[in-house]
Amino acid sequence: ALHMRSINRVQILGHVGKVIPMQKVTKIDVGTNRYWKDEEGDNQTTTDWCTLTVLDQKTIEFVGANVSKGDPIYVEARVANSTYERNGQKVYSTDLIVLLLNRFDPKENEFSVLVP
Repeated sequence: ALHMRSINRVQILGHVGKVIPMQKVTKIDVGTNRYWKDEEGDNQTTTDWCTLTVLDQKTIEFVGANVSKGDPIYVEARVANSTYERNGQKVYSTDLIVLLLNRFDPKENEFSVLVP
């Protein structure tokens, strides 16, 4: 049987809303803007938020020292599904697990720090 390789990759270029250090992971809320014209032709914008999960210890340390609210970042992540129980109910969770995180430096106009 032939097996097709699959790709599980999400790319996000946005601004940090908040960094949430936890015991073994760090969570990062990132906002991305969407722009469109409404029926009257007026420009509209909205911000979509997602939460990223950082598991790699070196990346957690990098985020703690170099990433804060408002910073522009580029992230590559994978989608991971999990289940757990809360109050006797099965809860389904979809997480974005960070594989690569770059912090954009507007002064240099380039991504200046690469981490995995």
